[in-house]
Amino acid sequence: MKTQVCAVTVAYNNPKELKNLLSSLEQQNHSLSGLIVVDNSDDPYLAKNKEVFNRYSKKYNQASYHKTEKNIGSAGGFRLAMQAAHDNCFDWIWLLDQDGAVSPGCLAELLKHAQDGDILVPKMIDINQPDNSQPWAACRNFLGRKYPIASASNCQIHAFGTHAVLISKKVLDTIGYYDDALFFVGYEDNDYGYRAVQAGFVIFFVAGAEARHPCKKPTGKKLKILPAQFLKILPADMDYLTHLPLVEKPCSRTEIRSIAPYSLAYLQSKYLQPWQFAVSLVFAECYALYRKVAGERRIALMKTLRLYCVCLACSVKHDWPYDTIELLCQELLRAHPGRG
Repeated sequence: MKTQVCAVTVAYNNPKELKNLLSSLEQQNHSLSGLIVVDNSDDPYLAKNKEVFNRYSKKYNQASYHKTEKNIGSAGGFRLAMQAAHDNCFDWIWLLDQDGAVSPGCLAELLKHAQDGDILVPKMIDINQPDNSQPWAACRNFLGRKYPIASASNCQIHAFGTHAVLISKKVLDTIGYYDDALFFVGYEDNDYGYRAVQAGFVIFFVAGAEARHPCKKPTGKKLKILPAQFLKILPADMDYLTHLPLVEKPCSRTEIRSIAPYSLAYLQSKYLQPWQFAVSLVFAECYALYRKVAGERRIALMKTLRLYCVCLACSVKHDWPYDTIELLCQELLRAHPGRG
């Protein structure tokens, strides 16, 4: 029986990017028989997005377009798309970022390794600088920090970025979909990788499969203390909060920067050992202090420390009592009302 693959993507306010992505899918093999687009866009972009979808969806045996009532983020959009593809019994689900593309034959190369892994990850090329590959495939050190791997050969890995990742139906059968209650945009793919590995699934990097995506540019002032190779021995990565006020429902697109640290703190508290989390907490606070003294005035050290302490307590108790990020924010607001 022929393998059935469904491509899924989340659109947001950029019909040109959506067009570039869907056009790149035309150069894949016959296994790509489904397409699902979930549209988070604002009203002015909807007609053009639907036009792009209609143009490129005709070749698929199954194709569907879903408009969300509001922007539910990449986590919510991919959850809806993954569930729809899963309900239609596709063998594999191919997650694709709107601002990316895939090289000719990428899917075929991934499927060659269907027996090697349950989640297949391609090599990532900077879409704007094709000579540069991006370290989206990663492993973890003994302190729990994610560090990029060399992309020269196939190997088993621990973490991945969403774009062009191919996920087997049996993974969805077991662990479900992206978590949109505790993530909005960012870290939902890290969480999914953690859950997959814990469930005994293999994440496999396929060096011969290539996808393209914009290189992420650092926000704010980038201060380097140690060379990149020291990432293999540093504690797990922790983010910091800013002086923006805490809000009970941080779910708008404009608040992504303030939401992400809460999601990362949750992620680390759930999957790191308490001692790993404690070491990471101390390192992160010291590094945040260094950055603040060096000029990043927006860092809120005490607010960040409060968040870390709440999450460390959850890690020690092996209990995460907050079903959503909103509930975590409410807890911090109750503890320190009026103190952003």
